[in-house]
Amino acid sequence: MNRATRQRAAGTSTQPAAGQPWRSAIAADFAAMSEGRSISAAQIAVRLLVHQRYRTIVRWRLAQRCMGSRWTKPVALWLTSRTLSASGAELQPTARVAPGMVLKHTTGLVVGGDVVAGRGLVLHQNVTLGDRRPFGGQPRLGDHVTVGAGACVLGPITIGDHAMVAANSVVLDDVPAGAIVAGSPARVVARADQTGSQDA
Repeated sequence: MNRATRQRAAGTSTQPAAGQPWRSAIAADFAAMSEGRSISAAQIAVRLLVHQRYRTIVRWRLAQRCMGSRWTKPVALWLTSRTLSASGAELQPTARVAPGMVLKHTTGLVVGGDVVAGRGLVLHQNVTLGDRRPFGGQPRLGDHVTVGAGACVLGPITIGDHAMVAANSVVLDDVPAGAIVAGSPARVVARADQTGSQDA
């Protein structure tokens, strides 16, 4: 699959999140994490106090913002370290993830620095998005991709829009838009639009 085909398959995933104002990105993330429920500013404040995943979102977005300047880059690295120690999630600030991200759980999350993802990305616990070998390339994920608990998506591959990766899968090849993949190595087992469910 050539680069142009990869970009078409991944939809908006090739667009960097850096172009989005960080405050609006956080607001979109919080809206997505509320899962369709309307939440007030007071409820958001409470969730920030009691839920680590909400604080993780804020730290990650701030770290991404701080990577834009050499003067604030040390702050980004400190925020990344703080996120790892506080939540168990290793989220590189150079990763480009569009607004509307959902972290179901933070424990064991690993997102590499070259990962690019579109809107509506859903990550469960113990997910790894990274490379198979050092500097070997990392995944590009389209819009509204769900990655189930314990899954690994590795290498310079493309995951199409609305695709779902089942729990504990190891994905080493491109995934078509709307597909559900499972297994190690992962294979297409169904189409997301045929299941009526968005749970991986």
